[in-house]
Amino acid sequence: MRLVLVLFFVLALQTTLFAQLRPFGVAGQMMLLFTACAGVTYGITIGTITGLVAGLMYDLTLATPLGIGSLALGVVGATAGIYLYFFPTPIWWLRIFAIAVASALGEIYFPIAQAMVGLDGWIQFRIIKVIAVVVVVNTLFAPGMLVVSRWVLSERKART
Repeated sequence: MRLVLVLFFVLALQTTLFAQLRPFGVAGQMMLLFTACAGVTYGITIGTITGLVAGLMYDLTLATPLGIGSLALGVVGATAGIYLYFFPTPIWWLRIFAIAVASALGEIYFPIAQAMVGLDGWIQFRIIKVIAVVVVVNTLFAPGMLVVSRWVLSERKART
């Protein structure tokens, strides 16, 4: 339940504040950041489920076919979750590096998902600028979003 409520807040930030603040004409991707943080912290399964839920919520605000964002963010969550197989107890800066890599790959997954259903938007030259800006923005906000994702996805301790 906490996941959906916090994702509504992150989606509100994405569609209002970060839609207006566009460094170099590129919007920061907070839904992508939250999904990458969930995957890097809790692994493939939680990252994928978080990505599917976040993507479905984001799809409802976009003019693209339903499921494209869910597919792309689900793959981002899984990609970020693979990181834990290589580094089971990572240092903080390795987590942030993994989030940056997952953010860059996420910006490639979305045009590929669009191309799979026949929409325009296949990888263009502009994607290099988009990837660079999204990676920088997500790297700056990653420490705070890691704290939020840990709180949201942590299991409640049984009361005794």
